Amino acid sequence: RPCHLSAFHHRLNGRRKSVAMSSSVLRGSSLRMAPFTARPAKASGASRARVVTVEANKRVSKRTKVILTKTHEGIGEEGEIRNVPLGYWRNFLKPSGVAKIADDSILEAIRKKKEDEIRAKLELKAQAKAFSQALSTIGKFSIKKKVGDKDQIFGSVSVKDVADAIYQQTGKQIQEADIKIPDIKSVGTYECTAKLHKDVTATFSVVIVKDKSLTIKGKK
Repeated sequence: RPCHLSAFHHRLNGRRKSVAMSSSVLRGSSLRMAPFTARPAKASGASRARVVTVEANKRVSKRTKVILTKTHEGIGEEGEIRNVPLGYWRNFLKPSGVAKIADDSILEAIRKKKEDEIRAKLELKAQAKAFSQALSTIGKFSIKKKVGDKDQIFGSVSVKDVADAIYQQTGKQIQEADIKIPDIKSVGTYECTAKLHKDVTATFSVVIVKDKSLTIKGKK
């Protein structure tokens, strides 16, 4: 029996040492944990579709220059050049006959036409200035009218009378709508104007004189 007790105590002491060593190891060691990294969530089908759409919208659409052969509301007037999407040209402008491709030959013709138009406008303006100078040089245009006792004219002086007086002395006709005259009721000198060009207005005088052969005597 003493032998059995001795063996029991020996095994118990061994277990105590084993437990003590395990506790020592646990106290002396540190637990190392790998850093946590969140994994990106997979994009859903709708998200992927949005990404594709955005990328597609970033692409520059093909465009082409066209010249309008007809005036079309929302696009422009006949003869104007527009830079439009190629698909719009193919699907609408070309089938409807609203425009045609503005190739180099067409662009060159348009450039020449614009130059000719500018040259013609400058020429018209120069002619208007020259005629305005001629009217100023002549200075006065006479118109004969029937006159009463106190130099009051019979009837009135119209723009047609003024236009005719200018034509008789210059040989050039001015549109009546372009002539401005004051209210004339008696003989005398009056200042008038004529719009010869959008940038040129001529100033001249009209002299109303008594037509002695047509003098009307007032009632006594």
